[in-house]
Amino acid sequence: MKRHLALDIETIADEDLVSAVSSADQATGRSYEEQLSRLLAARRAQSGGRSDFLPLPYHRPVAACWIEADEIGGVLRLTGVGRWTDGGRDEAAFLAATWERLRSRTLVTFHGEGFDLPVLGLRSLKLGLPSPAHHAAGGVPDRHVDLFDILSRGGSNPAPLDLYAKLVGLPGKEDTAGKDVQRLYAQGAADRIAAYCMTDVVQTWLLYLRWRLLEGTLGAQGYARSVASARERLHALFAELRPGERELLLPFLERCEPFFSGGAEPPLRQAL
Repeated sequence: MKRHLALDIETIADEDLVSAVSSADQATGRSYEEQLSRLLAARRAQSGGRSDFLPLPYHRPVAACWIEADEIGGVLRLTGVGRWTDGGRDEAAFLAATWERLRSRTLVTFHGEGFDLPVLGLRSLKLGLPSPAHHAAGGVPDRHVDLFDILSRGGSNPAPLDLYAKLVGLPGKEDTAGKDVQRLYAQGAADRIAAYCMTDVVQTWLLYLRWRLLEGTLGAQGYARSVASARERLHALFAELRPGERELLLPFLERCEPFFSGGAEPPLRQAL
C-alpha cells in the first residue's frame, strides 16, 4: 500500500516582518495596511511593474487543506480531507502535525517545491520548530510529485493551475484567486479562504490522477475507479466541514462533473 497526501496553503504577508522592515525604512507609526501598501508598491517598482509578489519569508499561512488517499491494487481511494485556519489555532502545532503527516507519504502539490514547502520550512525556522526529518537526506516526504514542475517541464513552459484544470474539464479558478486572500483575510472571510484552498487541492488531486493515467502508472480501470472514489468520497467528506465552507464547496463539486463524467469509464473504452 502507498499513502498519498495532496496539500495546498494560502498565505498573507507576515505582520511582524512587514512591521520590522517598515521600521528599518523609517515608516513607523503607519498601520499594517499602509506599511504593506508601501512594500507592495516598492516590489512593483523593482520589477518594472510586472509583479508585487513578496519574497517567501514574508508569507504567513492562514489556511491549509489536504487530501489523504491510499493506493492499493492500482486504485487510489480517498481516506480523508483536512483543513486548518489560523483563527485561534496554534501555527506551531499545525506545522508539527504537517511534517508528521508527510512522513512516509507521497506528497502531491502544484508548485509545492517552489512555494508551499519552502514557506512551511521558513515558518518552522521563524518559530524555532525542529523538523529534522524534513531536512534530512531521504526524509519527509518520501516522494514529492510537483505537478507544476512536471507539466511545465521544470518551469520552461509555465502555466497556472487554472489553465491545466480547465484543460481537463475542471472549473479552475472562479471568483477567488490567490491574490484575493490578503483582502479576504482582512474582511474576516475565513470560510471563503478555506473553501478556495480546498478547491485548489481537489483540482490538484484530480489533475494528479489524470497525470498518473498519462504516465502509465494507472491503468484505465484503475483510473476510472480512482476518479469514482474521489467523486463519491468528496461529497461525504465535505459534509463534515464548516457550514460556510460546505455552502461553497458542494456547488463546486457540481461544476467538476465534466471531469468526473469523463472518468466514469476507462478513456480507452470510450474511444472504441
